[in-house]
Amino acid sequence: MRNERISELLAFARSLGVSDAKLLEVDRIIVEDHFRDLCEEPRCPNYNTSINCPPHSMTPARFRDHIKGFVRVLAFKFDMPMEAVQEASLREAALLLHETTAAIERRAKSLGFERACGYSSGGCKRTLCYEHADCAALQEGGQCRHRDKARPSLSGMGVNWQTLSKSLGWMMHKSEDTGDNTVMMAGLVFLE
Repeated sequence: MRNERISELLAFARSLGVSDAKLLEVDRIIVEDHFRDLCEEPRCPNYNTSINCPPHSMTPARFRDHIKGFVRVLAFKFDMPMEAVQEASLREAALLLHETTAAIERRAKSLGFERACGYSSGGCKRTLCYEHADCAALQEGGQCRHRDKARPSLSGMGVNWQTLSKSLGWMMHKSEDTGDNTVMMAGLVFLE
């Protein structure tokens, strides 16, 4: 039964147009403190802009503890044309990633993975709340305007995505010499 649900979830992810989706054991997720530090220095444009990015998001130590309660993780990626991740188009690409992560998480829950939780690369403020001065969730008593789409940043939690992508056989960038000038955008959905 569990294998059928996993197969259905992988098929669902692929139906959303992801370039690839794979299931792996949660112990393959490497969390390193210094990745979160890179959000602060050199300053990521998403730093301190939302509840889902540092310094407000879970610390790597807390995230390592959090994921101990999960068994598997569904990793997925989009190989985006380089033009799609340039400043003018980045918001649309990041929106697709956040929406896809949230959709896979919802589908996992509907399949019985009640604690499923998703994480995306990049921040949500410049993607979902770009028209607002501040993240509503950072205001006293405030709540996220887009709880149905916004997901925490993988690098902000300390996930070493480069090592993980190599272990999955995924390239971060495909160069022009292969005729494929793309960059990877990815997400993870943890499953109990």
